Amino acid sequence: MNSSNTIEFTPVSADAPWRLATPLPTDIRAVVNTVVQPTVEQVGKALATFVGESIEAEEIEPPDRDVDWAMRVKVAGLPTDMLVWVEQMNHASSEASGVHDGWIIAVQTVLHSDDPLTHFSNLLRLFAGSELKVESICDVATGRWFPREILDKLFVGGTTQPPEEVLWITRVVEAPENSEPEERWAWVTTHGLARCGRVELEMLGVSAIVTSQAVQVIDGLAALTLESPLPPAGQVMSLGPGILVSLLQCSDAVAMLAEQMPGTSTRTVPSVAITSPDGHSLYPIEALDAIRRGETVVAKTARFIKRQATLARETWKLLLDAAEHIGESEHAACMVQVPWTNAEEEDSPSEYLWFRVIKVEALHVVGSLAHEPKFALSVPQGHEEKLTADDVTDWVVMTPVGPMGPSDAGAIREFLSQFTN
Repeated sequence: MNSSNTIEFTPVSADAPWRLATPLPTDIRAVVNTVVQPTVEQVGKALATFVGESIEAEEIEPPDRDVDWAMRVKVAGLPTDMLVWVEQMNHASSEASGVHDGWIIAVQTVLHSDDPLTHFSNLLRLFAGSELKVESICDVATGRWFPREILDKLFVGGTTQPPEEVLWITRVVEAPENSEPEERWAWVTTHGLARCGRVELEMLGVSAIVTSQAVQVIDGLAALTLESPLPPAGQVMSLGPGILVSLLQCSDAVAMLAEQMPGTSTRTVPSVAITSPDGHSLYPIEALDAIRRGETVVAKTARFIKRQATLARETWKLLLDAAEHIGESEHAACMVQVPWTNAEEEDSPSEYLWFRVIKVEALHVVGSLAHEPKFALSVPQGHEEKLTADDVTDWVVMTPVGPMGPSDAGAIREFLSQFTN
């Protein structure tokens, strides 16, 4: 794929426990809005046109007697071959896509395990960006549908990669039914990491009152596994200040489940359970409680930080507008995030500090430190700093309906119009 459409791959360490020898296949279903069945020639030409160079393609035996044609395709910029075939629309696809007289282009491939996010992004960019009249794409592994608007925003027209979470979905099962939250247990598990060459992550026997925090830990660790290998079972690892966990074979974790706790189902895909640091508790109780109290947050990947910083700087003008509108209101506030290191300490860890915007000066803001640092102890309480777009890695507008960030431009503008009125 040409340079205007491709993001370079980022390799990770080859020394990676819990990696699968072969990732599970990735299947997508692209709904095309045409009453005439796409031909093998039309699909091949559309892909080659988008790439801007010839592709390797050959017709193969269709996978099913109801399939009219199938082909193997190799595209420069995608690490593995694809199997592509055409299917008739079915009721479920029509309901999900809103297209009733179309066709489905089915694609199967194996993602590059060193950088599955880039591979997946380029795969969806290829089919959504070509002249195939794709209205929506279903990612079969997660069951997630990407409508045209989201395809354009995340894969075709965006200036940054989509978040890592597009690669998996995290599901929650609670039991027993018809009981109060404090009397229920949750089973939280990912679906989609195996097609990235990683084991799926689980948390079992979770008290339902901290289910959302369990999801945060699992999603955070799932993203981190794309950059760094998981440690061996039983080894303590930190996912952020005060967030200590360890891993346990799922079979051992299931054996610890009490009656009525969900999660005893047979696993068909390799997975590993996240437990307390000592492995004696089914889930990391202290870590989830600390997150629930707002004392800590799960660490972010380098990729997430880079993406968020890019979005924050691209939308800096919106943050300035919001800060000017809100002023010193008690009902809303603007916050900016800044990486900080104690300059006088050579090996001092960096910390992301949040400053509350108290003044706007042209293209700058003046921020006041909004919390007590854990590492940057040289920064006094209430410290004020003049900041530019180049200084920040994130920003957020705190509103009565919740925080909004660089990805919520439309919602922020609507809030500001109502706030002004």
